[in-house]
Amino acid sequence: MELWTPEHARTLIPSVLIMLLVAVGLRAWLGKKPFAKRMIPLQICSVLLLLLEVGKQVLSLRRGYDLYHLPFHYCSLFLFALPAMAFCGEKHRQKASAVATALCMAMFLLLMIYPNLIYGPWDVTGYFTDYFCFHTVTYHNLVVFCLFLILALGLYVPAGGKEHLAVLGLIGLFCAVSASMAHILKTNYANYYSCNIPVLETVRLAVADAVGQLPATLLYILIVSALNIFFTWGAFGLCRLVAKRIHKKAAVL
Repeated sequence: MELWTPEHARTLIPSVLIMLLVAVGLRAWLGKKPFAKRMIPLQICSVLLLLLEVGKQVLSLRRGYDLYHLPFHYCSLFLFALPAMAFCGEKHRQKASAVATALCMAMFLLLMIYPNLIYGPWDVTGYFTDYFCFHTVTYHNLVVFCLFLILALGLYVPAGGKEHLAVLGLIGLFCAVSASMAHILKTNYANYYSCNIPVLETVRLAVADAVGQLPATLLYILIVSALNIFFTWGAFGLCRLVAKRIHKKAAVL
């Protein structure tokens, strides 16, 4: 249950610092520009995320498709949320922005707390030799960069209560779909089929032996869903606080 590995420490920390500096530099350059121009860096990053995913899907098809590559993971939500925020019209922009920012903050927190859960040290060492490794590391780091862009360029300004409903609704829907597909396809999407944390997987198996497979599976799905919902909810609360603080500072300046 190693949270950080030397490979993560050597690459993730410098990467985050560089992305943060770039975002700050873009704020100095674009911070006073119209909203449409400030949105351009996020639009570029959203397209890059989609292109990275297209490359992964094409390569997986060529090698003999791996069901694990279907977009039923928590991280797959960025393929929908970030382009929605970057390209949707004004009518739905506020809700889309709230959802995308909450998800990006959740990913940032996970990478800072437990990067070894998001991608392994083998992904770092294989970064330049295997596309799947390259995709995994680049994709998740690009999501963090998107968070920095959103906050630095003032692309999300917290508003009313319907934002909370949008975030909760999306995560609830995701949990239902991901859990269902994990057990239908017997593939570990979002840890719904088994647990990537060895200690907790041992507990899960022990509970299944004690009370039976079906009750244990239902209990496990409820626990994982609750963790997804509350962690994203907490990340949303944090990103609202940060965004409000940055917005107030920008208004003063």
